[in-house]
Amino acid sequence: MTTHKDTPIEDFFEHALDLLCIINAEGYFQKFSPSWQTLLGWDEEELYAMSVTDLLHPDDAVKTRHAIDDIQIGINIVDLENRVRAKSGNYHWLQWRAHAQKNEPTTICAVAREITQTRKQQIRTKNEIHLLEMAESTARVGHWHLETSSANLQWSNEVFNIYGRKANKSKIMLDDFIDAFVGPDQSRIWNLIQQAIQDGSEIDTEARLMRNDGSIRDVVVRAVCEKVNGMVQGLFGIIQDVTTERQHQARLRSKEELLSMAFRATSDGIWDWDLRTDQVWYSPQWKAQLGYEDNEINDRFDSWVDLVFEEDRIKAMDGMDAHFRGETERFEMVQRFRHKKGHTVFILVRAYAIRNDMGQAIRMVGAHTDVTELKKLEQAKSEFTSIVSHELRTPLTAIHGAIGLLNGHYGSELSEQAHALVQVANNNSERLILLVNDILDIEKLQSGRLDFDLREISLGEFLPQAVENHLSYAKKYNVTLDYDHAGDELSVIGDSDRLMQVMSNLLSNAIKFSKEGDTVKVRIQSRGSQVAISIIDTGRGIPADMRIKIFDKFIQADSTDQRHKGGTGLGLAISKAMVDKMNGTISVISKEGEGSTFTVTLPHA
Repeated sequence: MTTHKDTPIEDFFEHALDLLCIINAEGYFQKFSPSWQTLLGWDEEELYAMSVTDLLHPDDAVKTRHAIDDIQIGINIVDLENRVRAKSGNYHWLQWRAHAQKNEPTTICAVAREITQTRKQQIRTKNEIHLLEMAESTARVGHWHLETSSANLQWSNEVFNIYGRKANKSKIMLDDFIDAFVGPDQSRIWNLIQQAIQDGSEIDTEARLMRNDGSIRDVVVRAVCEKVNGMVQGLFGIIQDVTTERQHQARLRSKEELLSMAFRATSDGIWDWDLRTDQVWYSPQWKAQLGYEDNEINDRFDSWVDLVFEEDRIKAMDGMDAHFRGETERFEMVQRFRHKKGHTVFILVRAYAIRNDMGQAIRMVGAHTDVTELKKLEQAKSEFTSIVSHELRTPLTAIHGAIGLLNGHYGSELSEQAHALVQVANNNSERLILLVNDILDIEKLQSGRLDFDLREISLGEFLPQAVENHLSYAKKYNVTLDYDHAGDELSVIGDSDRLMQVMSNLLSNAIKFSKEGDTVKVRIQSRGSQVAISIIDTGRGIPADMRIKIFDKFIQADSTDQRHKGGTGLGLAISKAMVDKMNGTISVISKEGEGSTFTVTLPHA
């Protein structure tokens, strides 16, 4: 095609920034401005050889064809948007205005403008609006805008949700916003808005509104002013549904009030330790137990460190670490604290760990009970027991010796009836001596006056000796002792004399409560940093209601049978106390009628 560039029309086409063109009925270019070449990268001959429809994005071809048909019947096209392909393969968004040339309906005059960046911005804006709506829905926060001159109000979809209305594009007025508030809140919100318009103040308040379904919601209303030349032109604000939060807070307040009343009703102190921050909350009663006012002790871990005895602190940390590792159901011990007035206070501390989903301890909550007076009573009882026991042991030893001499050397000279009476006296005096000795052991253990020499014990040497010591006793009951030497190479840390006393108690119990012909087994097992020694019998077992207190003082699994078999009811209590002193544990697994397994666990050497 030949073109001339010396006419005003040619000059206009040559310098136009917009995309000018004349198109025939088939969509081929009859004339176009150079800006087409600049935008699309096609040269002049290539553009003249192509129809506009050849350049269209497939999704836009149908609507563009319809637009061309409309133009040819006299309908002008305004703001048609479609995509055309550049030589590079990329598509550009164009916005068209077109009409048919006068007296030539098959010739179309058109001007197009690239809007690619505008379309991209529209998509970004649409996505941002969608994200904003999602965020508002998640947070139950809607935004609103008031134009002060017209009282017109615009609000987001979430405001519609909060009001319980369907979103629509109808005109919203300020009254629509105000009328939903309940009672005095209605006039109060109105006054706050008017005040903000007058002096530019901000709004930050809570109120209650009624939704369309009649339900009441608690909301937070906030707003700031938009000013032009110092004059308020509008308000931009948010409204947030906080009903759920307020309900939770009300329930929490109720629980806190109940807990507070419970705290006041008891003399116990409470503490809550956040292991992640090392912050500790101590209740006022916790501080009062030590003579302090609430404001005199800081909520930090070091406050406990400063007040507890060093020896007890070390033991407590070891015990809590074991609890954090899941080795104990809860932490419990008596600790000594320094009272503000200088004297010592004995506190029973009971606590348990709160764990996250991975089982890690993140908090520890505990209670403090002042047991100072109880400790004084225990001390008095211990002193009384010690004095009485010592006073009893000397004459009892003499009596037992005399009766034993009478029973042994002179037994043949006694009548059968007299000898039987002497035998009963001899047995009972022996039981009394055992009882006094057990009571003295318990008293020494409780008062800390029983020394322990902790050192390595080779179980391959120790346990065979313990078993051998009880062979004659087992023979008396027609019971066999079975020691498995597997584990002979293992060693533990403990006091050999005290451990022998524990083994003696467990073995003698297992023997005397077994049936004739039964076998009592002794087994060793390594358990990581610990070694377990188990005494296994197939005797009567322990009733379920007795197992949890079997290690308490003067507890007997079967009182009638225990009297018949002999025993003081202190052996297991003494054994537990001794094992505790050796940093070990003692436990029992038993089923009535099937037997029992007592296990002593001690640190691996």
